[in-house]
Amino acid sequence: MKRIRIDHDEFRKIISGKLRDNLKKFVTSGRIFRHRGNGKGGIASIPVPRIDRPVIVFGKPDDGIGRGPGKPGDVIDKDKEPGKGGKAGQEAGEGMLIDIDQDEVLKMIGEELKLPNMKPKHTPTYEEIIIKYNNISKVGPMSLVHRRRTIKQCMKRMIASGDWNNKVQFPGYNTELPVIKINNDDFRYRQWNEIKKPSSNAVIFFARDGSGSMDQYKCDIVSDMSWWIDLWIRKDYKRTERLYIWHDTEAKEVSEDDFYRLRYGGGTTCSSSLKLIQKIIKHRYPPEKYNIYIFYFGDGENYGSDNKVFCESIKNHLNDTKVNMIGLTQILAWRWQDSLKQYVDSKAKNNYFTDCLIRTTAVGGDKGDGADPGAVWWGDRERNEETDLDIKNALIDLLGTKKKANV
Repeated sequence: MKRIRIDHDEFRKIISGKLRDNLKKFVTSGRIFRHRGNGKGGIASIPVPRIDRPVIVFGKPDDGIGRGPGKPGDVIDKDKEPGKGGKAGQEAGEGMLIDIDQDEVLKMIGEELKLPNMKPKHTPTYEEIIIKYNNISKVGPMSLVHRRRTIKQCMKRMIASGDWNNKVQFPGYNTELPVIKINNDDFRYRQWNEIKKPSSNAVIFFARDGSGSMDQYKCDIVSDMSWWIDLWIRKDYKRTERLYIWHDTEAKEVSEDDFYRLRYGGGTTCSSSLKLIQKIIKHRYPPEKYNIYIFYFGDGENYGSDNKVFCESIKNHLNDTKVNMIGLTQILAWRWQDSLKQYVDSKAKNNYFTDCLIRTTAVGGDKGDGADPGAVWWGDRERNEETDLDIKNALIDLLGTKKKANV
């Protein structure tokens, strides 16, 4: 049994090492951002290469396989079944999935992307009540008896009264034994106090363009980024609420499922989402009681002069609410010029947003850098490492302090 435990410990070390290596590779390449929790409550599944058990091989490689001369791809443990079997030189198996706590994943992501911890602003309005046993009382329920203090008090009383050396003969014993006799005055009870601790509350608004140009591919990117942003912010807050705003020409509050599922072919008025958020904050989430985060996702297309209205909404309304930050992500913009991000960036360079922390980023498409954006319009596309790396860099832009990754 001891040898089995040693073998198990060694196997866990091997798995742990490969898990850390693969997790780091996933974070570095950005592929981690298309992997979600598996519904087990704070558990993520990370693939690692398959580890085969060692086997004993008889003879030299050029001695054949016991059935005559062999060749690559031959099965040596049993005959191939008709219609089955692999080709010579076939690839290795996919490996296996190992469950890892999401706290470990977040720690690795934070180290790789240099993401700072959130700095909650505390509020005296919402208080967390902590029960702390920090006193002793002579009265209380028996469930709170402090045994050590009670025995100590009994010993002190018996020594003072001269009863300490009294001994009693017990059946089955040849000698008399000292006895501690506890009376009601000796009992001591633990006493608790309520300590009121200022609590930090957060509300995260996820808003997105729901017009016809936001196809499934773009919405999947929105979904993946929102999930990881949500996970990162919530780790620093005990109470976190999430609201989802969907808009085309008008904005409305929707469920999380509808936020990613709804598809319309209407126009786009991006400022409608900020106006709705401003109303919700005013009536339900006062800034003196909540840390407020707003993340907007779209493909940069907007109606006419609404880019100007979008920026005015931030300056004239959200500035006054003292939100923690506003993050804007532009996904696969087909044209940089006159896009929403281009307009917001131009205003930010001129210090238009004085008191509001606003960050912008882009995933794929035309980024205004002269590079060929490739195909960015509708159609079936597959996620590749370039897109994963773009998502990683977008998260660094929104939440991090590290420079963009180039590899």
